[in-house]
Amino acid sequence: MKQRPRRMALTLAAQTEDALADLADATGKPASTIASELLLEMAPQLHDAAKIIRLSRAGKKAAAKRALTHMLGDGMAAIMAEQLPLPGTKGRP
Repeated sequence: MKQRPRRMALTLAAQTEDALADLADATGKPASTIASELLLEMAPQLHDAAKIIRLSRAGKKAAAKRALTHMLGDGMAAIMAEQLPLPGTKGRP
């Protein structure tokens, strides 16, 4: 059985609300859908950040630094994999 999405009340800064409204207007999707999709895509990074904070608070600075380096490396690899060539560049980055 499919799980129903959970609801959460959020208080947004005006700048964040404006950015979501702008993206909603551009995509034709509701701002709440965009916010939910962004957070869903960020879930692995949020878990990684929590792990790094826990390691740091436990005094495991070297382990926290390794976890942070790993997280940043994974993020950069994902960015590089998703980059599309700009128009007129003939496939060059």
